[in-house]
Amino acid sequence: MTTKNWTTIAESSFPWEREALEFVRSQFPNHEPYRAWTNFEFVADDGSIYEVDLLIFTPQGFFLIEIKSKPGRLHGDACTWTWETDGKLTTVDNPYQLANSKAKKLRSLLQRQKAAKSKGQVPFIEALVFCSAENLQCDLQGNAKFHVCLRDRAADGAKPPRAGIMAAIKRRECDGLEPNAKGTHNTPTAKMVAQAFEQAGIRPSQRSRKVSDYVLDRLINEGPGYQDWEATHTAIKTGKQRIPRSKPYAVAFASTTSVLALRPTSAKPSSGRQNAKPSCWKCSITLECSVAKALPNTISDLH
Repeated sequence: MTTKNWTTIAESSFPWEREALEFVRSQFPNHEPYRAWTNFEFVADDGSIYEVDLLIFTPQGFFLIEIKSKPGRLHGDACTWTWETDGKLTTVDNPYQLANSKAKKLRSLLQRQKAAKSKGQVPFIEALVFCSAENLQCDLQGNAKFHVCLRDRAADGAKPPRAGIMAAIKRRECDGLEPNAKGTHNTPTAKMVAQAFEQAGIRPSQRSRKVSDYVLDRLINEGPGYQDWEATHTAIKTGKQRIPRSKPYAVAFASTTSVLALRPTSAKPSSGRQNAKPSCWKCSITLECSVAKALPNTISDLH
């Protein structure tokens, strides 16, 4: 749904994500300087590709919100989280780290646009993680729960009220957020940000990006000069190959918007090529950076 200050760039294909967005939208003020954009992707200055669930501008700050909707129990530390759902354990990196990287790169992209150069500074973008499952048991403690929001909840019998995602974006009530936002968050700044957003070539989120025979499903890690994506082979079914159907897949990017994918190390190198430098099988570009030299071992470990 798109209204005058809530812009849906693309509809989410996931019902739990649509429901989380609706939870925010239904309580989102419909007046200036409030603005929101959902489900889009952008190409950063270094060529890396990022998907954003929700970007919000309010009088209290400029927020990039990563939505995580897994139910059950959540515990962990500032580095790794563990979800317990239906008796199964899933351990992942704390999603705030990647969301914070997205926020910094998106602000840099917006600041380079004509609107920002002529009308002022784009405010600092702060990352938040919205754990949207209604009955999630969140046992994160200390700095592990910094920048993490649950659903807002009114008092209900013995249950006390709980400040959640709406309290964070309206009043900055969230562990890890400073009391005061950095930058100016008024109507002229909101309009400037909206213009910069339009000029930046922001596009709908593309869930089916392909590299050769692989569909890149989800960004799971990144570093200087590379991104790790979870990928699915388009032709070979599970059980008929060495590579799992969903596998971590190393992707290196250049300083352009093109994406270079490293050759899978499950394929045996030809004779005399054991010490060859990693290269892109699509364009034969040799990757010289120090990160690329370390990637082959990383890929081998992931098979």
